[in-house]
Amino acid sequence: MVRFDYRGQKSLEIQKLRGFYWAVRCHSLSEAAQKIHVTQSAISQQVKSLEAELGVKLYERSGRGILPTPEGERLASYARQILNSMDDLESEFAELRARPHGTIRIASFRGIAIYHLPWIVKRFRRQHPEVKLAVASKTYDREILRAVSDGEVDIGLTSSWNEFADVEYFEILSYDMYVCTPLNHPWAEERHRLSLNEIAEQSLILYEQGTSIRSHIDSIFAKHGLTPDVNIEVGGFQALREYVRIGLGIAILSGLMIEESDPEVIYAIPVTDIFGKLGYGIVLRKGRYVSSAVREFMVAAGVPTQQIPTVV
Repeated sequence: MVRFDYRGQKSLEIQKLRGFYWAVRCHSLSEAAQKIHVTQSAISQQVKSLEAELGVKLYERSGRGILPTPEGERLASYARQILNSMDDLESEFAELRARPHGTIRIASFRGIAIYHLPWIVKRFRRQHPEVKLAVASKTYDREILRAVSDGEVDIGLTSSWNEFADVEYFEILSYDMYVCTPLNHPWAEERHRLSLNEIAEQSLILYEQGTSIRSHIDSIFAKHGLTPDVNIEVGGFQALREYVRIGLGIAILSGLMIEESDPEVIYAIPVTDIFGKLGYGIVLRKGRYVSSAVREFMVAAGVPTQQIPTVV
């Protein structure tokens, strides 16, 4: 982290690395300054000082803002590891001084953020009113996984239909999958078991590309050599439900959304045998220290105590 040369003088101070790292992440000196609450000139001086110490050019300016040189990318990779370790160190030693405290930063998939997370927060706050929560609702799972991996947030809430490389997944919910039709659709009367071929032939309304639920559904169709008739892509359950209700097509949704829907608005047909169950859970960055506040939040979310680690 902080090293010393033979004269005993500090070099590559943490604050310099922090300033450089966020300048690269934000592609902007001014945005980086706002992020870590210093002046833009301070960030500029920190980066210049690093360049002088290392004897290399660390970034260049372009139409897209600050872009790292190859040497800058290398340093940013090291800086990320060092800064995450420093954050963990501070959190771990803070645990020695007090009860759960501080702020838990959470990035949550929008459906969970709207329909389930509030109840977790209520249970948690009842036991730990001194802990603050900062929740960011995200549209794409990759945004959540990146934020957790980079140490921008302490906890991610996302679906099981993801690849978890440098994060650990703890499932807290599991839902069946449903095909949803308007009430006047023939399937609402037939009540028969659907096949993937039948679904592919319908006019489909699905979540936008890039969401884990859409990627999983697409992969099931592709695995069976089918090209579904997707006429509408739209974000958010409420929009999907309304498009279905007025007869624009059928949608494929999880039980999380069905629980929140009025049965007099759309009709739901189980298709878990085709698409499998969809889980939702907490993700933590591998290798990080898990503070007591985060552990208590995981308990409130329903993770069994014996499954919660001190270090992921």
